[in-house]
Amino acid sequence: MSRTLIKNAHVVTVDQTRQVFPGGFVSIDGSRIAGVGPAAQTPTAEGFDEVIDAHGGVVLPGLINMHQHHWYTLFKGLADGMILEDWVFGFLLPLAHRLDARAMRVSGAISAMEMLATGTTCSLNHSVTTTDSASVAATLESQADLGIRQVFAKELRCRTAGNPHHPLNLDESLAAFEEELDRWHGARDGLIQMAMVIESAAHWTAAGMTTEELVMRGHALAQKRDLRISDHISGGSYTHERGMLSFLRATGRTDVRHLMQLGVLDPHWILIHGIHCTELDIEQMALTGCGFVYTPTSESIRGGGCGPFAVADRAGVAIALGTDGPMVDYSVDMVEQMKACTLMQHVRHLDPTRMSGETTLEMATINAAKMLGLDHEIGSLEVGKRADLALYRLDKPHVGVVHRPLSSLLYAGKGTDASVVLVDGRIVYRDGVFANEGDPRAVVAEGTAIARSILATAGLEGRLVPDWRS
Repeated sequence: MSRTLIKNAHVVTVDQTRQVFPGGFVSIDGSRIAGVGPAAQTPTAEGFDEVIDAHGGVVLPGLINMHQHHWYTLFKGLADGMILEDWVFGFLLPLAHRLDARAMRVSGAISAMEMLATGTTCSLNHSVTTTDSASVAATLESQADLGIRQVFAKELRCRTAGNPHHPLNLDESLAAFEEELDRWHGARDGLIQMAMVIESAAHWTAAGMTTEELVMRGHALAQKRDLRISDHISGGSYTHERGMLSFLRATGRTDVRHLMQLGVLDPHWILIHGIHCTELDIEQMALTGCGFVYTPTSESIRGGGCGPFAVADRAGVAIALGTDGPMVDYSVDMVEQMKACTLMQHVRHLDPTRMSGETTLEMATINAAKMLGLDHEIGSLEVGKRADLALYRLDKPHVGVVHRPLSSLLYAGKGTDASVVLVDGRIVYRDGVFANEGDPRAVVAEGTAIARSILATAGLEGRLVPDWRS
């Protein structure tokens, strides 16, 4: 096993006491963190296979993206100017029906490279398609090969009135889900973990795609196997005609209230977006201990609104950050998301104290790890934990003069300032080079060809034409 020492770094541990070590060090033995501390305690180079001088850069726990759709990377930059409902039915679904295992494998690799190159070492990948064994394998293996950690939330769907062509009934879908779970959960020395997707939101139920029986039996399986459940809620347009408000008027219940009425809301659930959550929703989320994930740039590019995450934080709700898929807002840079989170919440409340950078860093690290049930392994820089971490260089013109390194990174820096990224103690990315991918440009070129073919068969080539709006 190799030993690595990172020294002369501004080490932000995000441990229980939130220790920060200016000029500090992190030592790594094999896959685990062996030491973290101040400059005065930095070990000598003797006995280390590699010594990295951080030159005043910032070392963070590897960032955790709590909401990703990896294959969206094939269609970046094509969804400008679309509200969510038009985007779903006019763009997302026509593309999703045309994906195959090759598309999933290539997009998985491109997605993993973008995340690693911006300091993300783990993501929760939320499936929005109907996957089979081949597409699951393609999704998981392509990212594991790059060395990134992934929690793959596989969809639980079945044949219903609104989904009559699904090949499986509910019993068969539950059995097939468990087969994939047994095959992949914990594979690749823990790099691969499994979770579940249940779409319980009002529009899914109204469309007949989800039934209450599916929600309840899926939740029972998640309880039995201790799985997290990822669920889009309370998003979309806020009008009487479309989106969440129209269903609220028709049913008298919010998405959170629906889960409460079914008696299933608990810490297994990770609720995504929640732009229109009410104060009662937030109280119930705090009471039940479920997770709540903010994707600030995704909400803003669709004109959806600013979610109530500073309010949820004060109420004691577990909150974390994600990017959404890069076909929504085009970036999976978690440094960008931390900055956007602070800015959006300050604008929402007209108060520059409501969401500190330190809080957003917790959302992107230890809070996310706790939400996944992985905080004993990742999410902070502590002795004995997995050595997932990122070194960001601050000696860049766009960062400028540095007085408070963490603030400089979050508000002046970029995810691409990541210089060295380790997962399980292995350097998987360094200064533009991926340890496990020799030709990133060839992978992107293959992804481009796949995407163009899918766009053509879906009749969406018109989205390639620039649209100058008056």
